[in-house]
Amino acid sequence: MGVGNQVMDSMKKLAEHRFGHAVVAASGALSATARLEYPTGGDKVACRQFLEDNLPIICKIGWVAFGDSQPKNFRYRRLDLQAPGISLRTMPEMLHDVVRCTAVHEAGLPKDLQFTERPATGLDGALVLPIDVIYGLLLAVVGSAKNAGQHADGDPVFSFAGKSIQVNELWGEREKIVAFIGGA
Repeated sequence: MGVGNQVMDSMKKLAEHRFGHAVVAASGALSATARLEYPTGGDKVACRQFLEDNLPIICKIGWVAFGDSQPKNFRYRRLDLQAPGISLRTMPEMLHDVVRCTAVHEAGLPKDLQFTERPATGLDGALVLPIDVIYGLLLAVVGSAKNAGQHADGDPVFSFAGKSIQVNELWGEREKIVAFIGGA
Protein backbone atom coordinates (compact mmCIF):
# COMPACT_ATOMS: atom_id res chain seq x y z
CA MET A 1 0.00 0.00 0.00
CA GLY A 2 1.81 3.13 -1.18
CA VAL A 3 1.53 6.67 0.09
CA GLY A 4 -1.16 7.43 -2.51
CA ASN A 5 -3.42 4.70 -1.23
CA GLN A 6 -2.78 5.67 2.40
CA VAL A 7 -3.90 9.21 1.55
CA MET A 8 -6.97 7.85 -0.25
CA ASP A 9 -7.75 5.53 2.65
CA SER A 10 -7.45 8.36 5.16
CA MET A 11 -9.69 10.68 3.12
CA LYS A 12 -12.29 7.93 2.76
CA LYS A 13 -12.29 7.26 6.50
CA LEU A 14 -12.56 10.96 7.29
CA ALA A 15 -15.65 11.12 5.08
CA GLU A 16 -17.06 8.10 6.94
CA HIS A 17 -16.46 9.82 10.33
CA ARG A 18 -13.95 7.12 11.29
CA PHE A 19 -11.43 9.64 12.54
CA GLY A 20 -9.16 7.28 14.47
CA HIS A 21 -8.77 5.00 11.44
CA ALA A 22 -8.18 8.04 9.23
CA VAL A 23 -5.36 9.21 11.49
CA VAL A 24 -3.69 5.78 11.41
CA ALA A 25 -3.61 5.89 7.58
CA ALA A 26 -2.48 9.54 7.54
CA SER A 27 0.29 8.69 10.01
CA GLY A 28 1.67 6.01 7.70
CA ALA A 29 1.71 8.46 4.80
CA LEU A 30 3.39 11.08 7.00
CA SER A 31 6.14 8.72 8.18
CA ALA A 32 6.89 7.38 4.72
CA THR A 33 7.06 10.85 3.21
CA ALA A 34 9.10 12.34 6.06
CA ARG A 35 11.69 9.55 5.82
CA LEU A 36 12.01 10.19 2.07
CA GLU A 37 12.52 13.92 2.62
CA TYR A 38 14.82 13.55 5.64
CA PRO A 39 16.53 10.15 5.37
CA THR A 40 18.96 10.66 8.26
CA GLY A 41 18.19 11.13 11.93
CA GLY A 42 15.35 8.66 12.40
CA ASP A 43 11.58 8.76 12.16
CA LYS A 44 10.93 11.22 15.01
CA VAL A 45 13.35 13.82 13.67
CA ALA A 46 12.12 13.34 10.08
CA CYS A 47 8.43 13.60 11.00
CA ARG A 48 8.86 16.66 13.20
CA GLN A 49 10.97 18.39 10.52
CA PHE A 50 8.41 17.58 7.82
CA LEU A 51 5.60 18.92 10.01
CA GLU A 52 7.57 22.07 10.84
CA ASP A 53 8.39 22.72 7.18
CA ASN A 54 4.76 22.20 6.16
CA LEU A 55 3.07 24.14 8.96
CA PRO A 56 1.88 26.87 6.56
CA ILE A 57 -0.19 24.33 4.57
CA ILE A 58 -1.36 22.35 7.61
CA CYS A 59 -2.41 25.48 9.48
CA LYS A 60 -4.03 27.21 6.51
CA ILE A 61 -6.28 24.19 5.94
CA GLY A 62 -6.57 23.11 9.57
CA TRP A 63 -7.59 26.42 11.06
CA VAL A 64 -9.56 27.92 8.13
CA ALA A 65 -12.84 27.67 10.06
CA PHE A 66 -11.29 29.88 12.73
CA GLY A 67 -10.17 32.54 10.25
CA ASP A 68 -6.64 31.86 11.43
CA SER A 69 -3.66 30.22 9.78
CA GLN A 70 -1.04 30.51 12.51
CA PRO A 71 0.45 27.48 14.29
CA LYS A 72 -0.99 26.84 17.72
CA ASN A 73 0.60 25.54 20.89
CA PHE A 74 -1.22 23.00 23.02
CA ARG A 75 -1.23 22.13 26.69
CA TYR A 76 -1.30 18.37 26.71
CA ARG A 77 -0.17 15.35 28.68
CA ARG A 78 3.42 14.18 28.57
CA LEU A 79 4.00 10.77 27.02
CA ASP A 80 6.98 10.18 29.32
CA LEU A 81 5.66 8.00 32.14
CA GLN A 82 8.68 8.98 34.27
CA ALA A 83 7.51 12.61 34.33
CA PRO A 84 3.72 12.57 33.94
CA GLY A 85 1.75 15.78 33.78
CA ILE A 86 0.78 18.53 31.42
CA SER A 87 3.27 20.29 29.17
CA LEU A 88 3.18 22.87 26.41
CA ARG A 89 3.60 21.33 22.95
CA THR A 90 4.10 22.98 19.61
CA MET A 91 1.85 21.88 16.79
CA PRO A 92 4.55 19.65 15.18
CA GLU A 93 5.27 18.05 18.58
CA MET A 94 1.58 17.48 19.23
CA LEU A 95 0.94 16.06 15.75
CA HIS A 96 3.94 13.76 15.97
CA ASP A 97 4.12 12.77 19.63
CA VAL A 98 0.44 12.63 20.49
CA VAL A 99 -1.40 11.95 17.24
CA ARG A 100 1.03 10.07 14.99
CA CYS A 101 2.87 8.04 17.64
CA THR A 102 -0.29 6.90 19.36
CA ALA A 103 -1.92 6.05 16.01
CA VAL A 104 1.09 4.04 14.84
CA HIS A 105 2.12 2.35 18.09
CA GLU A 106 -1.35 1.79 19.55
CA ALA A 107 -3.41 1.65 16.31
CA GLY A 108 -5.79 4.35 17.52
CA LEU A 109 -6.10 7.72 19.18
CA PRO A 110 -5.54 8.59 22.84
CA LYS A 111 -8.72 8.50 24.91
CA ASP A 112 -8.41 12.21 25.62
CA LEU A 113 -8.02 13.28 21.97
CA GLN A 114 -11.05 13.82 19.78
CA PHE A 115 -11.51 15.02 16.22
CA THR A 116 -14.61 16.84 15.10
CA GLU A 117 -16.06 18.17 11.86
CA ARG A 118 -17.03 21.37 13.64
CA PRO A 119 -14.73 24.35 13.87
CA ALA A 120 -13.80 23.61 17.45
CA THR A 121 -10.70 23.24 19.51
CA GLY A 122 -10.36 22.93 23.19
CA LEU A 123 -9.18 21.17 26.27
CA ASP A 124 -12.06 20.30 28.57
CA GLY A 125 -10.86 16.94 29.77
CA ALA A 126 -10.02 16.15 26.15
CA LEU A 127 -8.08 17.80 23.36
CA VAL A 128 -10.53 18.49 20.53
CA LEU A 129 -9.22 19.23 17.04
CA PRO A 130 -11.00 19.85 13.73
CA ILE A 131 -10.55 17.13 11.10
CA ASP A 132 -9.33 19.89 8.81
CA VAL A 133 -5.95 19.51 10.56
CA ILE A 134 -5.75 15.97 9.15
CA TYR A 135 -6.75 17.21 5.70
CA GLY A 136 -3.95 19.79 5.99
CA LEU A 137 -1.49 17.05 6.89
CA LEU A 138 -2.64 14.94 3.94
CA LEU A 139 -2.24 17.82 1.50
CA ALA A 140 1.26 18.49 2.84
CA VAL A 141 2.09 14.83 2.14
CA VAL A 142 0.58 15.06 -1.35
CA GLY A 143 2.58 18.22 -2.09
CA SER A 144 5.95 16.67 -1.24
CA ALA A 145 8.24 16.54 -4.26
CA LYS A 146 9.24 13.04 -3.10
CA ASN A 147 5.66 11.91 -3.79
CA ALA A 148 5.49 13.25 -7.35
CA GLY A 149 5.00 9.76 -8.79
CA GLN A 150 2.18 8.78 -6.45
CA HIS A 151 -1.45 8.24 -7.39
CA ALA A 152 -4.58 7.77 -5.27
CA ASP A 153 -6.99 5.11 -6.45
CA GLY A 154 -10.52 6.36 -6.92
CA ASP A 155 -9.25 9.83 -7.83
CA PRO A 156 -10.39 11.62 -4.65
CA VAL A 157 -11.41 15.26 -4.62
CA PHE A 158 -10.20 17.82 -2.09
CA SER A 159 -12.53 20.73 -1.35
CA PHE A 160 -11.47 23.93 0.34
CA ALA A 161 -13.12 27.33 0.65
CA GLY A 162 -15.85 26.47 -1.85
CA LYS A 163 -13.44 25.11 -4.48
CA SER A 164 -12.60 21.54 -5.43
CA ILE A 165 -9.63 19.88 -7.11
CA GLN A 166 -8.64 16.30 -7.95
CA VAL A 167 -5.97 15.08 -5.52
CA ASN A 168 -4.15 13.29 -8.35
CA GLU A 169 -3.46 16.69 -9.96
CA LEU A 170 -1.52 17.74 -6.84
CA TRP A 171 1.08 15.01 -6.27
CA GLY A 172 4.47 16.67 -5.87
CA GLU A 173 2.95 20.08 -6.66
CA ARG A 174 3.40 22.05 -3.43
CA GLU A 175 3.14 25.40 -5.19
CA LYS A 176 -0.09 24.34 -6.88
CA ILE A 177 -1.50 23.41 -3.47
CA VAL A 178 -0.40 26.75 -2.01
CA ALA A 179 -2.06 28.58 -4.90
CA PHE A 180 -5.25 26.49 -4.54
CA ILE A 181 -5.62 27.22 -0.82
CA GLY A 182 -4.85 30.89 -1.32
CA GLY A 183 -1.28 31.11 -0.12
CA ALA A 184 0.32 29.56 2.88
